[in-house]
Amino acid sequence: MTSSSGSALLELRSELTGRLVVLGDADYDTARTPWNLSVDQRPAAIAEPADVADIQAILRTAADAGLGVTVQPNGHGAAGDLVGVILIRPTRFDEIVVDSEAHVLRVGAGVNWGRALERLDGTGLVALAGSNPEVNVVALAIAGGQSMFSRRFGLTARSIISVELVDAAGELRRVTDADDAELIWALRGGGGLFGVVTEIELALYPGDAIYGGSLTFAAESAEAVIAAAFALARDEPELGLDIGMMCFPDAPELPPHLRGRTVATVGLVHVGDEETGRAHAARLLAVAEPIVDALVPFTIGSLAAVAAEPVDPMPSADFGAALVGFDAAFAASFVDAFLRGADHGLVRASIRALGGAIADELGAEFAAVGAVHAEGLLSSSVLLFDPTIDTHAAFEPLRELAATHPGGGTLPTFLGSGATLADAYDRTVLDRLAAVKRRVDPRGIIRSNRPLV
Repeated sequence: MTSSSGSALLELRSELTGRLVVLGDADYDTARTPWNLSVDQRPAAIAEPADVADIQAILRTAADAGLGVTVQPNGHGAAGDLVGVILIRPTRFDEIVVDSEAHVLRVGAGVNWGRALERLDGTGLVALAGSNPEVNVVALAIAGGQSMFSRRFGLTARSIISVELVDAAGELRRVTDADDAELIWALRGGGGLFGVVTEIELALYPGDAIYGGSLTFAAESAEAVIAAAFALARDEPELGLDIGMMCFPDAPELPPHLRGRTVATVGLVHVGDEETGRAHAARLLAVAEPIVDALVPFTIGSLAAVAAEPVDPMPSADFGAALVGFDAAFAASFVDAFLRGADHGLVRASIRALGGAIADELGAEFAAVGAVHAEGLLSSSVLLFDPTIDTHAAFEPLRELAATHPGGGTLPTFLGSGATLADAYDRTVLDRLAAVKRRVDPRGIIRSNRPLV
């Protein structure tokens, strides 16, 4: 960073109503740290704008000083060093409005799914939410999104009704299909390349009764259970399913029946009555007796508690891919790949079932993410508390599996560390996204965790 840009940032700090942290401040290291603690990002400054005027000032300063601007509500997808970039944390944009009659959820850019789902409780409506309460609503939606409700209602990006943003020129805009169809097409899956989002409106869907949770099985039953889960996914295209393997550490805080064990897991979400949900689960329970049966009827406000995903920041590396060919032989190959990776530090690998409304071509032309025709999306991770872990060796068996069962395009939401939008979309979509980027941000001021290439 040059002395002139440093002076510009100090001037910006005096202008903002919100907060600006720069290198040398006592809280710089805390402010710059993303959710993934393994990413060592060192932005020129970290801004917590109080309002739209603050965002406009940040963009104006960045343009004048030759700096970039990026947005990370929490930093789940952090991937770069951010040198020469002002990092925006939109935490103060925290409004939540639920219009039950219109079936619309409107949230500010600082709202995480946990708070949004709590507000939906009792409405009989569901959003196409992430299951982790600490994931940001806007970030998930504009990156494509994939919910346990998506096989029934579609991808989160395609539920976007409008986006309010400040563009690179500093103009506050409300973007809809009616006023800029191409820009909102790009925002439905193209990520944070096109403006600093302040607010988003999402469609809501009927879901007054929900049944689901997770089943955990001993590793000895993994192949049979996972094959049965794949068959269930084929037969029930509206049923949310997440199918995988996990290694639990030998840690005293874990219950004895999980401590130090490798297990198979199946997450299941059925929108509808408990009896039907139990009938779906019975197909898995007929294969093997679970170590843990955590299936319950629940409401949307309890989704995060039922999913029970990790919420604390941690150092990790990730690998994701789109896959096809889910039969009994594939189940065996998946289990084998996981176990070989686990020998080198792989702790989790799961496949989120696709199909159903996710593959529906109807309306796909209105979103960059379009219809996805893979059978499932792989998500896997390695925790990096031990510096001797070889992430290449840990992920290599899964990379080999993905190479032999390629599913084509994936979702940016499921991309691993260091990936770009080119790893998710074909050339036609990338060229169209690039054209929108040139029109709305010709100087490339606004950056994203997922660049085009």
